[in-house]
Amino acid sequence: MDNKSASAPNMIAQTAAILCAILFIVTALAALMVFNVELRAFNPATYQSALVKENFYQLFPALLGNVLSKNLDNNAPAFAKQMSPEDWKVLIENLLPPEQLQVMTEDAINQFFAYLNGETQTPYISFVPLKQSLSSPNGLNAALSIIKSQPDCTVEQLAAMIFTFGQELCNPPEKALDLAAPFLQAQLQAAAAAIPDQALLVSPGAAQQSRIESLNALRFLARLSPLVPLALLLAITLLAVRTFRSWLNWWGWPLLLTGLPGAVIGFGGAPLFRALAERVISRRIPIDIPIEAANTIRSIVDAALREMLKPAGWEGLFLFIAGTSMVLIASYLAAKDQDRISASESETRTF
Repeated sequence: MDNKSASAPNMIAQTAAILCAILFIVTALAALMVFNVELRAFNPATYQSALVKENFYQLFPALLGNVLSKNLDNNAPAFAKQMSPEDWKVLIENLLPPEQLQVMTEDAINQFFAYLNGETQTPYISFVPLKQSLSSPNGLNAALSIIKSQPDCTVEQLAAMIFTFGQELCNPPEKALDLAAPFLQAQLQAAAAAIPDQALLVSPGAAQQSRIESLNALRFLARLSPLVPLALLLAITLLAVRTFRSWLNWWGWPLLLTGLPGAVIGFGGAPLFRALAERVISRRIPIDIPIEAANTIRSIVDAALREMLKPAGWEGLFLFIAGTSMVLIASYLAAKDQDRISASESETRTF
């Protein structure tokens, strides 16, 4: 009777420990991903690194040129319709070289995440590099590249170009271009002066502030997420661990079963997470993006997610190695104890 009453609490404790072990695997795997993503998702360096790794700044002129040439509005000026993707590429490269594009993009990213991290209330994008480019020789080269991409002028076309103020363009003789260059330069400088130095990325308001507060609350929970599996590991220890070997088993298996999928997801899960996010967004917000732009965005998002998840992969690998080592040591000790028991029984039979 005493044995039965003593075994009942043990069975309850063992069952509770098993449930805690299962919950540990689930929560530890989730915490592994959530904690690392939160740590890097709000760091501008993650996205800046992804853009550089995917060669975005060098690909951007050709990408945008291809998109513009295929998606011009019917009301676009005739000269724009006559420009090929290569013409657009040359124009964009002259107007906004990769170095200046990188400065503008990284500054905007820094401003946006400074806003999300509570470091500023008015994030903005600076147009100063664009203004400088417009009023510099690069701006003149951009304007000339548009003109030179057009068919050679006839007398009638040249007159039409003058009277339509550039709505109808053609490629005039080189001497005419040389004469027009100072006029073009003055027009570009006037256009640059009309562009504001900066524009707000996010409009201030109570609704925006409320969203930021909700986001910060979620981030706080993400930072605390590792405490849940740690508490479950402590509960397993109190409920089931009685010897060194039982500690190795009760800790080893949960760590092993957490670390293996953690390493797989951390090192190879970026495309899966990106596809899942893409599906959720596309269901809520219908977006029609040209295939070239979509592929570029996918590659950049994949690169950013790899940066976020890679530490989780290494941590998962560490947990897998630690758990496997503990299980193997426990098996070795169990075999050693079994040999000792067998030897003792053999001696007893001898006597």
